[in-house]
Formats: sequence, C-alpha cells, structure tokens
Amino acid sequence: MSKSLPIPIENLSFPAYRLPGASGEYGTPAAFISLAQWFEAEKFRPFHRELFDQVMLAPTIREARSFAKKHQTHWRADWLGVRTRALACGMMYASRVDAHKERWSGTAEEIAAALAPINLPARFLLSAAQDFVQFRDAPRVLFLGARLAPSDVVGKRINLIHKRAALFWNLAYWQGRHGCWRVHDWAIKQQIPISYLGSDHDRLTGKCIEALRSAVSQVVVFEQRKGKAMD
Repeated sequence: MSKSLPIPIENLSFPAYRLPGASGEYGTPAAFISLAQWFEAEKFRPFHRELFDQVMLAPTIREARSFAKKHQTHWRADWLGVRTRALACGMMYASRVDAHKERWSGTAEEIAAALAPINLPARFLLSAAQDFVQFRDAPRVLFLGARLAPSDVVGKRINLIHKRAALFWNLAYWQGRHGCWRVHDWAIKQQIPISYLGSDHDRLTGKCIEALRSAVSQVVVFEQRKGKAMD
C-alpha cells in the first residue's frame, strides 16, 4: 500500500482550546479550518468574541481574511506585539493532529519553509517557527487543586513557572475534578498551548494519576495543611 500524501498545510484543520459559551459552560475545543483562520480569529478573540465567532463561521480562508481586514479597527491593541507568539501557539495545536508529524520536527527554517503556502511574510513565518520550536521542546506542566486555593497563591506559582520557563511552556490541563478554569483561561490569555487530559467530572483515581505522570513534565499540587494553602 502506498503511503498517503500529507494534507496540504494550508488546509490542515485542527481543534484548539475550549472557550466558555454564553451560559459560562465550557464547550468542546474550537475547531479551525486552517492556521490562516486561526491567525485571523486571534486578532479578535480576547476582546471581541462576537467578531471571533464570525471569523470562525467563514467558510473559506479568503472570506476570513476579508472579514478581519474589514474590522481592523477592532483588532486587539497589542496585536503587532503578540502575533508571532499567537501563530506559534496555533502551530502547536495543528502539529498535534497532523498525521505527517515529520514536517513539524525539523529546524525553524525547515518549518517556516513548509508553512509558506499559508501566505504570510517569510520573515514573519520564520519568527513564528522559532517560537514554535521553543514551545515544542518546552516542558508540560500540570496544576492540581488550584480551584480551591487562594488566587494570589496560584497566581504567584504560575508566574514563577512562566518566568523560569522564559515564557515558553505548555499547560497540561486536567478536565476532571480538581481542574481549575482560572488557570486554563490564564494560559489562553498568555498564549500558552494547552493539552487536555481526562474528561469532565473524571475522578483522580490511581489509574488516572499514573496516566498523568507519563503525560507531563512537572506537577504542581495545591493542598490545604493546617489551615494554610500551599503547593
């Protein structure tokens, strides 16, 4: 049997992060038809969810780009400063579902060349590929018990990890009990790639804990001891 041809990288669809709906409940991971659509949608997601949703409804990349350009006055104010990291984060999600993972395992220069068909400036693609390589090779960190811990304690620990990792790490998010959407949402805001583990309402059984240990690089556990929250 001949080896199947890779899906053209400009047409590679992928699921990404979970976002809350109007009722506040977190839905299934948002599905993007390509990295180009991801790039256009990220211009609006943090502050104009309704425009983000419109980009997500665009049936083609051309229409997504046209819509984003038409509403340029509503792009996030810091877009020029975060767009490289934004694309790199999207590349992380895309690389996870690509059956032909070899095109994501090379150098930044090789990855940038493979991304040329998505039709963004070559120099920008190289910068994004360099950030992607840092994310790709970075540790995956899991937080447990953060939901019941004081916000300042959780915030200090996350910020310390963020600083020590020079802003490049991955969040392994446990979706079952003891998960914390505050940590999840902070990661999305900071454009930290998220890997979802477990299912909603899962208990942390011994079997689950063993699976988590093999899936992450570091675990931070917040627990209550003698009336004090610590990790």
